[in-house]
Amino acid sequence: MAACFSSLQGCVPIKPVQQASADQGSGLDTETAERRKVEDDLFANAKSAGKVILVVPTASLDSLNVDFQNNDSTMEFLKLRSAVTEWTNTRDPSSSFKVGYDTKTTDIGTEHGSYFQVVFGHTLYKIYLINPGRYSISSLGYDLPRTPAFATPGDRGGRPSPMGYATFEPKSFTEYDRGQKWEDATYRTETVEQKVCTQVRVVSGECTYVDTQTYDVKRQTGAAGWRQTISQREVEGRTVTAHLSKEFAAFDVAAGEVVLIDGFFADPPSINYDPESCKQTQQRQMRCELEQVRMVKILGEVDQVLHAQDPADYGFPKMAGVLKQLTYRPITVQARKVSGQSAWGPTYSLEVN
Repeated sequence: MAACFSSLQGCVPIKPVQQASADQGSGLDTETAERRKVEDDLFANAKSAGKVILVVPTASLDSLNVDFQNNDSTMEFLKLRSAVTEWTNTRDPSSSFKVGYDTKTTDIGTEHGSYFQVVFGHTLYKIYLINPGRYSISSLGYDLPRTPAFATPGDRGGRPSPMGYATFEPKSFTEYDRGQKWEDATYRTETVEQKVCTQVRVVSGECTYVDTQTYDVKRQTGAAGWRQTISQREVEGRTVTAHLSKEFAAFDVAAGEVVLIDGFFADPPSINYDPESCKQTQQRQMRCELEQVRMVKILGEVDQVLHAQDPADYGFPKMAGVLKQLTYRPITVQARKVSGQSAWGPTYSLEVN
């Protein structure tokens, strides 16, 4: 399996340096090579800079057999792809990072997204640079296609939940209807010119006058038959974000450590809320008070990370060297394990009471 960046239909493989050199003659393009070198140096200097190298597992959607010609299959994939878990430093809320299928860093030196990722079976491992401290799950989010954008407003008098709240925002999704329709044969009418002798010398039979005549001919341009059709339509949906005030899970890391933890994946739908508490809080946002949050635990294994793709093959030799120091760090889980039907792992639930 290859390390990858994401596209609609799964991951777009990141080319190893050797393959890129063969394809391009002179290796990676200058901009990409320079960016990777700068990022690689960040990992080499992480300890002296007081940073933490953190590896977090999440669900690898590339292990799914998705039929992108089928709307049901595509919408289910989009739900899973949108799932994001945010961890926030409990002493410094400005320090946070997000874990999900598409959560890659866009700005060098920031901790919000991952710098690299490797795949091992059903697990996608995301690699981050973060500040030391204690981190707790602060929010989770996902999209719900084919769902009313807003919940029905409740009555007055609702109280804030000690567990937190959820927000709903409208989002539209594109579906494609594929089918067949019968089309009759098609024809084109062409005007044809023909020269005709209209006067003939009686003795010799010689033509003495030629007239030009025209007439229409109907020619078939297409055979009758069934034709494939595709029509596009927009369907209603919502983006769900749950903001937690109660601790679901947390972990501690110190400067200079290279740590792997277990991850938590928001397998949609992941929340229950009090319907009587729902109210419009912004022009395009509704708030409902949380009653329950469910997440799936994704187990992290050091051996899987070390036996997946080698970052050195993708322009990160220093990262590869540092990851050899990787150790597993247990997390503290306040949620309780419950029965669940997720294919990704055991389900944990946190409730308001």
